[in-house]
Amino acid sequence: MSEPLIWIHGDCLDPRSPALRRWPNARRIFVFDEAILDRYRVSFKRIVFLYESLLEIEGIEIHRGETVRVLLDAVAETGVARLVTTESVAPGFRRTVRRLEIEGPLPVEVVPPDPFLTLSRGEDDRLDLKRFSRYWQAVKGRALSLNRSLDELM
Repeated sequence: MSEPLIWIHGDCLDPRSPALRRWPNARRIFVFDEAILDRYRVSFKRIVFLYESLLEIEGIEIHRGETVRVLLDAVAETGVARLVTTESVAPGFRRTVRRLEIEGPLPVEVVPPDPFLTLSRGEDDRLDLKRFSRYWQAVKGRALSLNRSLDELM
């Protein structure tokens, strides 16, 4: 199976994301879409954060333009057969994926992100998810030790 094109978006800035781990040599693209930035009133501070986060992803191509058009142009240029990205809960994400599949037509593989914290069976039923502070008190020890473990790996 040939390498896909990996679409990095604002909800998947992890340089160790599942898609990047699975296809370490694949071309990867991020698009600063001005219409989306304007629609959601993304601040300059957030744009700087996005840019600095992208610099941590080896080999990333940063483009400016309409997301679907830039991705379809990149697909046409390289001749890849599919696009891979990480799942997002943003409503615009699903619309963009549908447009890529219709206008491409291009199969889009959506990879689930790694879980932030894995709970034991039934443990999530006992957590109070109505308030973040109560949830955080229950899981912070494991979450912080997980972050130390990740730092040690790097």
